[in-house]
Amino acid sequence: MALPIKSVLGAAARAVLRPARREAPVMPLRAVLRTPVVFDLLSFAMQLRDLARVTRIRDSYAVESAHHRDVHDYNAGVTQGKLITTTRRVERYYELLAQPRRDLGRDRLLIVGPRNVHELLTAWTYGYSWPLIEAIDLYSTNPKIAVMNMEAMTFEDERFDAVAMANTLSYADDTRTALAGVARVLKPGGRFAFSATYDPDGTRWKEDRVEAGTIAAMLRELGFEICVHFAVDKTNSQGRLQTSHDFLVRKIPAGETRRDAFRL
Repeated sequence: MALPIKSVLGAAARAVLRPARREAPVMPLRAVLRTPVVFDLLSFAMQLRDLARVTRIRDSYAVESAHHRDVHDYNAGVTQGKLITTTRRVERYYELLAQPRRDLGRDRLLIVGPRNVHELLTAWTYGYSWPLIEAIDLYSTNPKIAVMNMEAMTFEDERFDAVAMANTLSYADDTRTALAGVARVLKPGGRFAFSATYDPDGTRWKEDRVEAGTIAAMLRELGFEICVHFAVDKTNSQGRLQTSHDFLVRKIPAGETRRDAFRL
């Protein structure tokens, strides 16, 4: 077969003059800032500025219930014990929220339970605009983190394009109430990435005993479609075997139909 010189040269010319567009915007600076050491040092500097706030997080409560006060005290103790967050476990939820690849710069993001600015920085490196990142927790270690109970959010309906809730759902007093709150503040078509732990022998957090199948049924009832789910079994710090579930779900717009509908 003769080499199609004309086609080859045409492809080369298109590569230079009309290159194919990427599915996601090019963000070389943010990609560099996600690299090890660079990200750690930047996060360290941002968290260091907030240390004075960390010392005051036990001073007041945002909630009255004994359950949420217990959650407040437990997480405040963890935050004050660690002082500086160094793990990057939350990163996978932003990798999920970025799918399918697109420009996230105009999306309004809500982060539930970040503890400190470390997770907000992670979200920014994945393409979210800093002014459009909002966060809530039972205490605030940074001016961008509002003090609010995830089961009684005061945001208006359909405010957010995306919600991230990493390692937080277990602290709910009622799982369905927490998920319903997310469904209310999320726009139609919006995405929600979160984790859920199944630890049936645990005694500290009762919502750890809610099975993933039950959570999936709740999500469908609340108008979500499950886009991604994966689970890992691991031995927790108390020596018990538990299952950690990660979900990416999407709020189905009213009246949406597909040529080839598929629902998990």
